[in-house]
Amino acid sequence: MEGQENKEESALNQEETDTLHVDQILRALNPRGRYQILHIVLVLLSIPTAGFQLFSNVFIAKNVPHKCAGPPESSGWSDIFSDTGNLTIVQGKCRLLLTDNSSVLDSVPCVYGHQYQLPEDASVVSQFDLVCEMDWLARLSQTMVIVGQGLGAVLNTFLSDRFGRKTVLVSSSFGLLSCGLAAAYAPNAIVFVVFKFLIGGFQQGVVALATTFILEVLPLEYRATQSWLSGCTWGFGVMLLAPIAFFFKDSSWWSLQRTLSLVSLVGILQLCFMDESLRWLIVNGKTKQAEKVIKRIAKMNKRSEVTILEQFREKLVLRDKNDVENSEDSGKVAVQDGSQRLSLLDILKVKRLLFNSACLWFCWFTAALSFFTIYLTATSLSGDPYLNFGLTALMELPSNAFFFFCLNRLGRRRCLQTVFAVMGTGVVLAGMFKKLEESNSMFSVFTLLASLTAMCGASGCFTLVFSYTPEMFPTNLRSQAIGVCSFFSRIGGMLGPFAGWLAEVAVWAPGVTIGICACVVCLLALFLPETSKRELPQTISDLQAWFKSGQSWHEKRRNVEIEIDPIMGANGLKPI
Repeated sequence: MEGQENKEESALNQEETDTLHVDQILRALNPRGRYQILHIVLVLLSIPTAGFQLFSNVFIAKNVPHKCAGPPESSGWSDIFSDTGNLTIVQGKCRLLLTDNSSVLDSVPCVYGHQYQLPEDASVVSQFDLVCEMDWLARLSQTMVIVGQGLGAVLNTFLSDRFGRKTVLVSSSFGLLSCGLAAAYAPNAIVFVVFKFLIGGFQQGVVALATTFILEVLPLEYRATQSWLSGCTWGFGVMLLAPIAFFFKDSSWWSLQRTLSLVSLVGILQLCFMDESLRWLIVNGKTKQAEKVIKRIAKMNKRSEVTILEQFREKLVLRDKNDVENSEDSGKVAVQDGSQRLSLLDILKVKRLLFNSACLWFCWFTAALSFFTIYLTATSLSGDPYLNFGLTALMELPSNAFFFFCLNRLGRRRCLQTVFAVMGTGVVLAGMFKKLEESNSMFSVFTLLASLTAMCGASGCFTLVFSYTPEMFPTNLRSQAIGVCSFFSRIGGMLGPFAGWLAEVAVWAPGVTIGICACVVCLLALFLPETSKRELPQTISDLQAWFKSGQSWHEKRRNVEIEIDPIMGANGLKPI
């Protein structure tokens, strides 16, 4: 056991040495220089394009008031109803009704098609006649975006590790451009849905790689900024969709879709002015390309490159030597500790892991269900739909401020309960006020306020589960666990577009359903571990130690902090 602990300590120190090595290069090159600012700006510019394509259906596939069309001038109602007499023909939304004052004597589908209150090209719904028995196809187009996100999350992660961050980010930007334009010229609903699926895959590539690239271009002490920058940019981008859609409200849906897609031309700027991630180049042994990037950083940030390159080459030689020495004993370690070879099956084998995972799966499902339901129903609230959507997007910003100040102070578990409680309370109140709104229009203001509160909580739910989940799994299960959680969130996201159907049955039902799920999450959080003051678990035994003694093996071994000298940079690990 002692030999195994020494081996784990050696591996941990080696990992810390590699991380500090790259960070030292970035610090020596000035992490707040023009190079970092240029790359962060170029990456952030692609985030709004992802938000545009994810929620574009809110406006391009908006509901259009309609009714059954009447017969052409050359024919009359007698072609449908044999005897109309003094009876009345009512052109309903989905059926033609033959009525005798208060009673319906006969009804038939809209055999003459539908008559819309807006121009035919005002929406995908009116363009492709996606109403009545075909309205499910309009909702399916949004669901397929989320299905595409699930596939994109898996493929883009693999491709970025293999071919580089810049390659996948730029490819995803051009993918959004081409598929977005193709969707604007889709000849029918089926082709439109197919391109929406592809858009979902490329959209996830932009979001995932933008976050990763910003994380890797900054040293340790600046990485907390990444989450805040990405979250605020996403919120502002989605909020910007409302005024853009308002500008095109009297134009065709494909004009709006085409405009939103052309924003992805930012990929040209990324292709011309961005470099590959320095960390990715070093890890993958691309030394010559890494040296070119170091030279460019030094030139843009006005730093001397000679000393930095010399130290860089010396560190590479030392690391390669250590890798050769460590590889000689790698087979022995695997035999001594089977926990180093972990797979998703280990989640099922270890009771504590399985319980934690099940709780998190439900958290992700509820977060996605609430997030997409609130966003996709924002325009159905009373009042101006464009203003309502913009205000809904604006509610993403307070949650980012909340986490910036409270995540480490309150802890992950309390923050999780707080945001889910806020979201659950908001959706339940919104459903209740929406029901009261049917008899008294004054409740529309309260409905809007409750919905905005719910959105503030829902945005926080997503941010929190992204931060909390990786801290609860061993190293060799961490990325796989996030992938499974993401899968469950896609299930919730796919159900979100169909919340409107449930609201037609009972307007309060979606809010109550989500509110019950939020209450369950708050109860499950009581049984989850607090991770804010614990080192990340390296093995399953580390995780199990949390529940046996309340402290992980690494915490017993030592507590460490990284001191950053304002002049010399990082001086390594120092015991507290």
